[in-house]
Amino acid sequence: MKIKKIKIALAGFATILSLLLATSGWATYTGSVSGDTLFGTGSWESAVLEWEVSYDSDAWIYKYTLTAPEKAISHVILEVSNTFTADNILKGTTEGYELGSYDSTNGNPGMPGSVYGLKWDMGEDSTSVTLTIATDRAPKWGDFYAKDGVEKIDGVKTEIFAYNTQFGNETFDSIGNGNAGGWVMVPDTTSSAPPVPEPSTVLLLGFGLLGIVGAGGKKLRKDQKRTLAGI
Repeated sequence: MKIKKIKIALAGFATILSLLLATSGWATYTGSVSGDTLFGTGSWESAVLEWEVSYDSDAWIYKYTLTAPEKAISHVILEVSNTFTADNILKGTTEGYELGSYDSTNGNPGMPGSVYGLKWDMGEDSTSVTLTIATDRAPKWGDFYAKDGVEKIDGVKTEIFAYNTQFGNETFDSIGNGNAGGWVMVPDTTSSAPPVPEPSTVLLLGFGLLGIVGAGGKKLRKDQKRTLAGI
């Protein structure tokens, strides 16, 4: 039982030590939508949207990469909260964006609802594009939409586009790695940094745990000596 307590204390200290080391940087979230969590038409059934979200000093950095197997990406829309304004867009954001509301009636065939977000029109033919949003807004789960042109499938002209399968739905899942079952990580309505303990607090907790481990070890060795002596 005593050994188990010492192991728990050591595990706790390891966790706190990792937090201390993390104070030189912030947590990074990664995820993607593809396969069962991405709806695409034609060749874009196998399209993939990946992202990496991190906090750097005083800004959240959202980096997205959309990769399509064929054709060229025409434009990409990434949702932001409806209170998001141009003032929330910071240096480092990929240029050429438009902030507005979009639906299937304004050049977005097959979009299953409406979305308020940042839109980039691609200026050159490419099957892969990387976009960055630098903002003071913390992350939430949201939507994306992207399109190409028209592709002939079995002799029929078909619009080529893709979006996350949970487009238009809400989720109460907490922020973390992955896609929460079909969403994309996007800027929220709040401006905040991720909570990280102060280094001094972490050190105090760490030393406290070391003291517990040390005391427990001494007591365990003393008990073992008594047992061997037949006391």
